[in-house]
Amino acid sequence: MSTELELKFLMDPAHLTQFITALPQLGLVQSSDTATLLNAYFDTAEKWFRQHDMGLRSRLKRGQYEQTIKLAGTQHGAMQMRPEYNVPCASVEPVLGHFPDEIWPSGTDVMALQQQLTELFRTDFSRQSWRLLCSDGSIVELVYDQGKVIAGTQQQIIAELEIELVSGNALNVFTMARILLQQLPLRTGWQSKAARGYRLAAKQAIPLPVVAEDTLLAQIQTLQQAEACYEQHAEQKALDAAILALTVLAALLQPVVALRPLHIQAVKFANELATGTRVFDRKDYNLWLLALSEYLYRNA
Repeated sequence: MSTELELKFLMDPAHLTQFITALPQLGLVQSSDTATLLNAYFDTAEKWFRQHDMGLRSRLKRGQYEQTIKLAGTQHGAMQMRPEYNVPCASVEPVLGHFPDEIWPSGTDVMALQQQLTELFRTDFSRQSWRLLCSDGSIVELVYDQGKVIAGTQQQIIAELEIELVSGNALNVFTMARILLQQLPLRTGWQSKAARGYRLAAKQAIPLPVVAEDTLLAQIQTLQQAEACYEQHAEQKALDAAILALTVLAALLQPVVALRPLHIQAVKFANELATGTRVFDRKDYNLWLLALSEYLYRNA
């Protein structure tokens, strides 16, 4: 078992050369690689895995199959952390009995689940990766994925950058992201490839967020969902939800002296959205989200 700890950003392929040029500023490039990854996601007709906040995937890479189960994790704003189990398999069809017994919820009939599996969607993409050595000895991998989410006749583009901790201090991931955000037009990624695939397979749009509890994490998640919903349909209700989330975030940040600058920015973004000014794709907004994510990670 390993724990995936990563930051995800959306990046247009047009900026890939500029990104590669910036790599030496982040650390010593130890190795690089390019590979094609063909990924099939499985669930039951009742979405058993989705209901248990688990993901089941098989992957073909250089002629070898691997199957993966990701368990429920935590999300600190832009930072995603999920335990995952990876084991070899002989074909695209996963074999659930090869995973450790302890990952299954109590009372799970694994054999029955196996018989109910069906492929729901695919995420096929080319992956370019670079492994970097940081000054403190930490190792971070940066990958750029370019391809498609495919569900039947439906397709969505994949063009995203991930910064993932391999070993060492996770704060290096935030440092690298901050440098890249200063130089490249990146946007914080909100949905995983699996989440996008489930929505595409079900032909579901991103819904408006429901009223969230008054915590930093819940309000950041609400803000990011409202942002994604607005970018999808440009509806005033989605914009109103984003403004409300920013307003609540500002109130939550204000009492913490160290977070007062982030409070001031939240108020500014809410006011700008209310007057029709775009903020979601701006550098200062995405740096603000990153700072909140780092604060949540440090104080988890």
